[in-house]
Amino acid sequence: MDKKPTIFDYLSQVFTVFGITVVLLNIFCLLFGESAKEFSTIFSLGSAGLSVKTIFQFLLAIGITDVLRFLFMTDMLIKKMPLGVRVFFLFLAVFISIVIFIVVCNWFPTNNLATWAMFLISFAVSCTVSTLISMLNERAENRRLTEALNKYKEKADE
Repeated sequence: MDKKPTIFDYLSQVFTVFGITVVLLNIFCLLFGESAKEFSTIFSLGSAGLSVKTIFQFLLAIGITDVLRFLFMTDMLIKKMPLGVRVFFLFLAVFISIVIFIVVCNWFPTNNLATWAMFLISFAVSCTVSTLISMLNERAENRRLTEALNKYKEKADE
């Protein structure tokens, strides 16, 4: 039985991803902040950390990403679309929204091919890792459900 998602599920997901993102960004600030200070608005404070402006930009980006995840990965709005197609369109929509943030918020110079290449590589790696984790999680859940069903059948047969 599927549980209907609530606003609390949404907020929990947003703030979990946000927390992980802020920790990683602060680590990047410590490692590369001074050298990237003039290069990206994300590192405007150098190794001192993230600006409030950057933190809120990432919170909004993560909020939008989670809305997109909800739209594409639940049956609430889109019905009868194969999972592979849903995942493709989810990643495409997330990619477009991040590109918009890159351009509007000046996260990195848009006329630099090397930064776009690094972004594309990191986006592809992130998509691959998240897909693999989701697949492993689904397999483990299916295994648990199968075991529970088999136990139930055994008890019913007694």
